[in-house]
Amino acid sequence: MSILNKLDYRYIYVLGNTRYWFRYKIGIARNLENRTRGIENSMKGDIYEIFSLKVLFAQKIEKSLHAFYNPLNATMRGSGKTEWFWMILPISPILFLLFVWALQLVLVPTFISCFAYLFLHYEEILALILP
Repeated sequence: MSILNKLDYRYIYVLGNTRYWFRYKIGIARNLENRTRGIENSMKGDIYEIFSLKVLFAQKIEKSLHAFYNPLNATMRGSGKTEWFWMILPISPILFLLFVWALQLVLVPTFISCFAYLFLHYEEILALILP
């Protein structure tokens, strides 16, 4: 299993349907094309992508978005039927995903650098801490 699989590096997406205005689907997928096709085959109307972003810990982020938008749930028929939400514009999930992505872009390399430094210099650090 690769490190990216362990870190749950997948797409989080916001999709719309031409038949159901003001309802948007928030979900996760490894392959966005296949997922969109699967949803489109299971319901009426055409599915279109509004926004997608590949992030770490995708399932946790998706669950957070679902919990936040739970009061706006718009259960539909078809694949992913409980992941549809009423929204005038899907701006807030997009802004949230961009914020998470930006944090990951900064924090992940920072943590890797810190751990590498600690690993390479642990004896010196221990000598400073311990008498």
